[in-house]
Amino acid sequence: MLIGTAALLGAVSCSQTDEPNNINGGLTTVSVNIPVTEATSRAVPEIPEGYKLRCIMQLVDANGAALADARYVNEVAAGSESVDFSFIAPADGYQGAMFWADYVKDLDADYIYTTTDLKAVGYNSANAAEIFNNAAADAFYGYMLAGTKSISLTRPFTRITFKNADAEYDSYTSVKVTDFPVPTSFNTVNGNTDGNATGLASGELTIADGTWFSAYIFVGNNSGANLGDGNDIKLTLGGASTKDITISGADIPLTRNYDITALISATSGSVDNVTVTFPGGMVDPNAPRDIALGDYINADGSYSATFDADKAVGIVYELAANTTENGKEVAAYAFALTNTARTKIADTDGAILGSATLGNDLYTGAAGPAAWNSFVSLAGNDNLLVAAFDTWSGKNKLTGSNLSAWYATSASQMLAIVGTIFNGGEWIVKNLSSLSPEFPARNNAVYTAYTASLAEGATFTHNGTAANFFAGEIGPDGRVLAVQVDEANYTIGAVIGKESNPYLIRPVLTIYK
Repeated sequence: MLIGTAALLGAVSCSQTDEPNNINGGLTTVSVNIPVTEATSRAVPEIPEGYKLRCIMQLVDANGAALADARYVNEVAAGSESVDFSFIAPADGYQGAMFWADYVKDLDADYIYTTTDLKAVGYNSANAAEIFNNAAADAFYGYMLAGTKSISLTRPFTRITFKNADAEYDSYTSVKVTDFPVPTSFNTVNGNTDGNATGLASGELTIADGTWFSAYIFVGNNSGANLGDGNDIKLTLGGASTKDITISGADIPLTRNYDITALISATSGSVDNVTVTFPGGMVDPNAPRDIALGDYINADGSYSATFDADKAVGIVYELAANTTENGKEVAAYAFALTNTARTKIADTDGAILGSATLGNDLYTGAAGPAAWNSFVSLAGNDNLLVAAFDTWSGKNKLTGSNLSAWYATSASQMLAIVGTIFNGGEWIVKNLSSLSPEFPARNNAVYTAYTASLAEGATFTHNGTAANFFAGEIGPDGRVLAVQVDEANYTIGAVIGKESNPYLIRPVLTIYK
């Protein structure tokens, strides 16, 4: 069996609405973006004839349980790439929302997929055979936290197409899938799958131009690289005669959002088995792509658009161009998923005297570890803030040779991190001192990755309250440059603080090419 891949399916960024978003019982409007078919196209999803595209939003509480009477279903109009939900957010208990969009005959009735529990979307047994050779088997999912005003959905699948690549099979005109042991359910909150099907089968399918059939397979964050040993796909070819074929599950790659073509050829000596090779000219799904904003960076230096709680250590918030650090060319910068412990710099103000002039120009300085290294040299390794950083970095080991060590942000990096996450939606920049640097606007890719990581246990400020983040500089009077994030009041701003005030560090790292 020759397996190759076609283009990676992608989602365009979503637009935001201007309606109010109040998580304490007021009117809430959420804009939901549906992915287009091609990453480079602005074409909207084509709705198969006889179907409607619906989008479901289910509000959940702090424990992830569905809130009663808080399921909303809207139809996505033909020719539209997004749909809005307006609702009254519950005053208590509303913590986030699960989303699922699929093609149905009736907006109020499940068709191919069951959606009673969006943490376990499965196949509707009455229509499960329609996952084969059916564009309407496509679907989309997402999860967001309360307070978010827009979300881009993504596909939970690999789409695989089986085609004939051997004259041995040319005489067969139909195929029936007799066993398709793929994952049976998908969790829209954590992106995981559960179990494998037994007895999932198709009707008789017509072979056209050598194409046997195509189908969508759930791919979870917890999936392996392939369907797995023992999960073998069984087919019966038909026509003037019949032939049974078994395709090893270990030969079926699972890569979410990939459109994969499996070219079936017989091995010598037995037409019941298949071999797997990657032909020239096709795209290897494991080939590295360029790093992108919003990617999760893993401890081993790899990166992915999909969050893996066992590997991810940070989020890419800025790409670099023509930049070197320590003699190496820089690809990007990433911020950690958590902060250091909240601590003061010194017991008394003015205990450490620096040389920086605390002005707006510091926030336009260079990225990299120079500011942090300078502070460590000035304050010493036994400093409270340095000790807190060393404790944190000791628990967050990096192994990738393309990664720098963790370091505390320069002023420009702290400004970039806070801006790309928070400077948008209902968040505002507030003057908190004589400083007024220009925060960059929210980047939707970074923001989406950040909110998804929160659902997996990442954090930002201290207990959701206002927090000052150390920005790497101290003046000759002992005053401290910082950036404040106030999640309770949705404000950000530049501040000058005292050494005896508590500070957090959001560690960062450099990713080299």
